[in-house]
Amino acid sequence: MRDLDLLVSGCDPFDAARDASRLPALNRAGDVSGLDALARLWTGRVPDRVHDAVTANAALRDLGFVLASLERHGVDYRTVPCAEETLLKLGALAEEVPRDSVYTYALRNPRDAVRSFTGLPEEALFIREVRTAGIALRPAVDALLETLTLPVDDPALAELLAEATRGFTVFAQSLLSVKRTITPETFSFEMRPYFPPMTVGGQVLYAPGGAQMTPLLVDILLIRPEPGEPQEDWYEQYLVENLLYLPAAYRAASDRARRHRPLLPRLVDEAARHRSHGPEVQRNLAELRSLMREVLRFRLPHLQLAKANMNVRPDGSLGSGGYTTDSLDHLADLTLERHRLLSEEPAAGRAQR
Repeated sequence: MRDLDLLVSGCDPFDAARDASRLPALNRAGDVSGLDALARLWTGRVPDRVHDAVTANAALRDLGFVLASLERHGVDYRTVPCAEETLLKLGALAEEVPRDSVYTYALRNPRDAVRSFTGLPEEALFIREVRTAGIALRPAVDALLETLTLPVDDPALAELLAEATRGFTVFAQSLLSVKRTITPETFSFEMRPYFPPMTVGGQVLYAPGGAQMTPLLVDILLIRPEPGEPQEDWYEQYLVENLLYLPAAYRAASDRARRHRPLLPRLVDEAARHRSHGPEVQRNLAELRSLMREVLRFRLPHLQLAKANMNVRPDGSLGSGGYTTDSLDHLADLTLERHRLLSEEPAAGRAQR
């Protein structure tokens, strides 16, 4: 993923860096004609300049900014000739969802020629922190993938869990930076309107949002509900709605992860079956507790932030991912429930599945 994100962030098939700098001014002025002209210019360059997954992802990034801007100003993006069929072709070539995503918005956004809807310093910080958070979780995901078949007393487990914890620590810090710096009013009324849902190929696709980010994969690896648990049906539907926004490599990782039990309940059960809890088991469970503390340090402030944003919006508003805060309540409850398993006496155990 790191190589792909770097390649895409350095790719500019439309020569868009020059024109993209005009986008915030066009948006401030509500200049629909200027946005339409820019969208037509870039769409027209796709056939000659886009030929592989890297250029397709860069094209999705830049078209995403201008087409979402049109939607924000009340113009159906499909009034741009060939825009919809172009998005579908780009999505197929990139093997990703055929519109902008949190990955194109932040991780694949060039550092030296940042694409932005508003030009606000708050949006610049938001892009930086989402990028930082996403980069930090790459090694965390890699480490957790390596734990899928390791037993609770394996000496390698502790360092892999520590690696995941380090990544989540940075992730949580990035969220806290956003929470401290961007007010609910600025996010809700200045930035959020540029994250509209868009219908592509008959399917409603949601804008860049938290549900698309890498914690989705961490949850799948670490704490997802198991068969017969109360939140299983809700969570499976949540995955159906959000896995499609992950990059292809992460979707493949999700498929692999779901062939195994989630890590936390598996390790707790294995520890309960050990007659004696030697130093490796104790160390591994301690590292797992540290990781869960960092997951909670992200999840609970994220819930608070989302509710603060919703409180300043009209009743019935949805987040950019198409959800109310109910989904975050479910995720927080799941995380707290899994964390409580670790505070129980391992010898008490749970029924083996």
